[in-house]
Amino acid sequence: MGASGAGKTTLLNTLTFRSVRGMSATGLMAANGQRVSPDVLTSMMAYVQQDDLFIGTLTVVEHLMFQAMVKMDRRIPRDQRIKRVNEVIEELALSKCRNTIIGVAGKVKGLSGGEMKRLSFASEVLTDPPLMFCDEPTSGLDSFMAHQVVSILKALAARGKTIIATLHQPSSELFALFDKILLMAEGRVAFMGTSSQACSFFKTLGAACPSNYNPADYFVQTLAIVPGRELTCRHAIKTTCDAFQTSDYGMKIASEAEAVHGDFEDSLRGLKQPRSSGSPYKATWCEQFRAVLWRSWLSVIKEPILIKVRLLQTIMVSLLIGVIYFGQRMDQDGVMNINGALFIFLTNMTFQNVFAVINVFCAELPIFLREHRNGMYRTDVYFICKTLAEAPIFLAVPLIFTIIVYPMIGLYPDMKHFFIATGIVALVANVSTSFGNIETVHQPPFSPLL
Repeated sequence: MGASGAGKTTLLNTLTFRSVRGMSATGLMAANGQRVSPDVLTSMMAYVQQDDLFIGTLTVVEHLMFQAMVKMDRRIPRDQRIKRVNEVIEELALSKCRNTIIGVAGKVKGLSGGEMKRLSFASEVLTDPPLMFCDEPTSGLDSFMAHQVVSILKALAARGKTIIATLHQPSSELFALFDKILLMAEGRVAFMGTSSQACSFFKTLGAACPSNYNPADYFVQTLAIVPGRELTCRHAIKTTCDAFQTSDYGMKIASEAEAVHGDFEDSLRGLKQPRSSGSPYKATWCEQFRAVLWRSWLSVIKEPILIKVRLLQTIMVSLLIGVIYFGQRMDQDGVMNINGALFIFLTNMTFQNVFAVINVFCAELPIFLREHRNGMYRTDVYFICKTLAEAPIFLAVPLIFTIIVYPMIGLYPDMKHFFIATGIVALVANVSTSFGNIETVHQPPFSPLL
């Protein structure tokens, strides 16, 4: 716990070997008194981040099936994956909403805040990791939902999991559920131990928690930087952190940290999840391809309004162009007009597809970046599957456009030339789609260029 800016999320990122921009970390990482390497810890842990990122058009069970296909070990058969998905849905009380669409904020109504947070936990506990990191799991939730989420974490911990969570300002009920607390201030440890030990420690400093007062609120307020009193607050924080460092609690923790020996791989080899030939991915390339293509196809067909709008827009624009350039003769003026019509062919297919892709890809870019960094699938798999899933609409649009415009303008009346023109327009449309994807990756979503 700690006030905003105390370093809670930075500590979690450091413990999970995630790089923090503009910062470098030094020291020794250990677990159970033995050294731990990034590869072994990553294979045994789950990290539930603060922001819930999902494909909003999928249902709960579809999302978890995708997670099971790319996260679980490649040697686990499909029926066991389905069984594990059903078990997790029951464990995290998601049975009533298993077929409910996740939803998109402000667009599509779906899960509540508590259900979405439980779905984040469900996505991570599919592989049954012994260690879980949760970055502010109660942020944005009311007191009832927050208590429900922490109660689920408590139940998971009772089954033998180690759960480390950051909390900003929990209620007294939530505070009582945790076995140990670590108070942070200005990037330093102000206290680490049980809640009763924390009250005793602050009492020895002459800052006892008042009776009938939420200890969590008191600790956070005591270790916060108050505007206008920065020097006094920083001096109090330094005094508290130094006192803990020299206290019995702090000395005991320091002595345990110094007794690090051995190698984590050797001591916990039985718990280590197998990986094949040093690959960072649990699933093979073909399994990744099948899973990502399945999810991409579902996200496309579950938004029929967008498809209808694209087709209607294509028909309207093609009719407008056909009326403007209707019935051209093969003379000098007609050839010039046909050149203008062909130019509009290309520009319409280019900009229509570029901007259509940018809007969709911007929304999915944070999801792709998080899942790719978590080792779920490769970049080339995502790009190919996204292109294939949208290929029918990107082939249908050029075909409809050419079918309407080609005879209205009076272009060369031969089927061979018609299909050549259709193929060229389709290639231009698909190149524009690829360019739109690349442009989205290299530019921020709300760049003035876009």
